[in-house]
Amino acid sequence: MGNPIKIRSRVLSVEDFGSGIYAVKMRSEGRVPRFKPGQFLHLAIDAYDPNGGFWPESRVFSIASYDPPGDITIVYSVKGAYTARMAATLAAGSGVWLKMPYGDFVIESKALPGQSIVLIAGGTGLTPFVPYLQGIAIAGAATRMVRLYYGTRERSLILFPDILAQCAHSSIIDLRLWIEDAEDATRESPLGRAEAGRLDIARIASECVALGDPLFFLSGPPQMIMSFRDSLIRGGVPAERVQIDEWE
Repeated sequence: MGNPIKIRSRVLSVEDFGSGIYAVKMRSEGRVPRFKPGQFLHLAIDAYDPNGGFWPESRVFSIASYDPPGDITIVYSVKGAYTARMAATLAAGSGVWLKMPYGDFVIESKALPGQSIVLIAGGTGLTPFVPYLQGIAIAGAATRMVRLYYGTRERSLILFPDILAQCAHSSIIDLRLWIEDAEDATRESPLGRAEAGRLDIARIASECVALGDPLFFLSGPPQMIMSFRDSLIRGGVPAERVQIDEWE
């Protein structure tokens, strides 16, 4: 795992998914350190002086790019003044500073050989899983059984649908999609029909019993992942088999 370095970057594009959710694609003006799927970065909007200046105010975001990267992508939801400022100011050509990589929410480093993996993502919580899915899509196969439970409010908010479709249609992963809008859930799409409603951790735990002793990775709103973690542990899953996305 590389030591974090500071990199000036330029925004290439900003994709607006609606409901205050954006994907920002950036290109570094310097060397990008190697990172692992599941790690995160700090993003600063304000200028930074690399010659002894103080690092400006920043926020952390999961890296939604595969290593070795050509470009760096993040996804964020507007929640608070800083992300509202990002939505108002970031556009193609904007300059930003990145500090990366950080974190140990790294799937392959935690799983035992052959151990099944269950990824549970709510909303933008899919982001840290995307580089991992990209990697196995590029390889054309997974080294283990991978099941992804992904919940969104509506289909228009599904992130990285092309990557999900590539993995699901080639049977690299077992994709189980949940959509809160009942009518939207039953609609035909390249990703198929979905379960209607919110992710149900009790049902997920029941469905995963047949996988043996899978390793669970939880990512999404803090309240969701803490509730899901506690539910799995109360249901008998050892705490060490429940990993949550924590930015430290």
